[in-house]
Amino acid sequence: MIAWIERAFADVAAARRSFLVVLVVLTLLRAWFAAALPFTSDEAYFLMWGRNLDWGFYDHPPLIGWMLAALDAISGHRFVLRLPALLAPPLVAAVGWRLLRRQGEALAWSGATLLLLVPLNAWNVAITTDIPLMMFSALTLGLYLRARRTGRMADFLLAGLALGGALLSKYFAGMLAIAIFLDTMRRPDRRSLAGLAWVVAGSLPAAAIQIAWNAQHCWPNVMFNLVNRHGDAGLSWRTPLLYLLSVAYVFTPAVAWRLAAGTAAAITAGDERSSLRWLALAPLAIFAVLSLVKTIGLHWLASFVLPAVAWYLLSSSARARAAAIGTAGLIAVAHWLVIGALALVPTEAFKSWSNYQGLVMTVHADELARALAPWRGRYAIASDGYSPAVTIGYALGEHVLVFGPGTSHARHDDILTDFRELDGRDILIVKRRDYSRGDYEPYFERVSVRDIEIRGAVFHLIEGHGFRYPAYRDRVLDAVRQRYYALPRWLPSGPCYFCDRYFPERACHR
Repeated sequence: MIAWIERAFADVAAARRSFLVVLVVLTLLRAWFAAALPFTSDEAYFLMWGRNLDWGFYDHPPLIGWMLAALDAISGHRFVLRLPALLAPPLVAAVGWRLLRRQGEALAWSGATLLLLVPLNAWNVAITTDIPLMMFSALTLGLYLRARRTGRMADFLLAGLALGGALLSKYFAGMLAIAIFLDTMRRPDRRSLAGLAWVVAGSLPAAAIQIAWNAQHCWPNVMFNLVNRHGDAGLSWRTPLLYLLSVAYVFTPAVAWRLAAGTAAAITAGDERSSLRWLALAPLAIFAVLSLVKTIGLHWLASFVLPAVAWYLLSSSARARAAAIGTAGLIAVAHWLVIGALALVPTEAFKSWSNYQGLVMTVHADELARALAPWRGRYAIASDGYSPAVTIGYALGEHVLVFGPGTSHARHDDILTDFRELDGRDILIVKRRDYSRGDYEPYFERVSVRDIEIRGAVFHLIEGHGFRYPAYRDRVLDAVRQRYYALPRWLPSGPCYFCDRYFPERACHR
């Protein structure tokens, strides 16, 4: 098999033909999956951003919300909303092809094919913050390396503008910025330092947008990413092991092993290959340190696949490249066989799963929406967490609020919902899990409950009649203030939508 793959990429025509076959097959499969896969809660959450446009949002920078707003103006169908996710892998592959072309077109087509086949690119179609981050990180990488070759300050500025797009997508772009800084400083000269200054200048407007918005909104991005979400952090031997497995999966075993082991050829390689290795290893090293106390998500690694794969291709033999492409291809086939098999299995086959209610809510959200029709218009619809709230909201086509304390994740509903305006209203709270009636009675004049069943999953409906805002403010919102809006002293004071709205007499600093 390896010999056959080696022949398929031996010359330019064969390598181009092989790439096009892989591109067409994967695009068709992913297009079907994008149309068929139910909208996930994270996707619905980001779509909610797009339907409530702002300069920033609670837990991440704003670009994904802006993208979804533009797509939603065309159509709210999940296939249309997922178009950037469909286009991201071909775009990354195109940048990889451009990077490698100077070393030979056959090599470039081989690299583009491998970039299409790495696991997350081969099957993922979800539209999340990682998609614009992948796109702009790839553009940043390509423009930065071109600037290193040409020495033109305009190219460095373009790289900075692309980095700004990445920074507007997700804060992991900061790791790419660190990698660029380290790559510059390993052999600094007047030209490279001037170029670094232009990269910084190009990315500053994006950073300024986020700093300005956060300063006016309780610093939510800072609180979420640095303070509130790390309650489970702690030294563990499991999280570093899981991280190593994640790297092997996301980058494919061959690329991951070469990155870890290195070779003398890599150490003494030309400048561009050394830059690629720095740009790949610097973020991975930071993640490795974080993995000592924190689980590193698979999607966190997606934006750094390009420099790792490009460096691998420039540092390996034709036979090793063929083996890597073959392995990635087999992994991709395995994924699609599993996806195809799962598509044929009825939802009811998973009744024994502990999160079956969540599965039904996601896969058959339209049926749940129809069941809730009698309450629409008469009640404010709510759920007890962001995931069910946005999933139901997407199916209903309206805002579903979060009732209760929630968690540290995705608290953007704190910005959207003003509970003062709900005083005296009737609220329907949809719950997936068991509940205590006593948890809701203090906040309503009267509470009644009923259950509905969809495909064997039972959902609990709590009808709260006459919402008592003062009681909810003193017991729930004040606990939320103390838990999620207690700003550290090192953050400057400023306007805070939560405290200014509900607790103007109390400080939000610790």
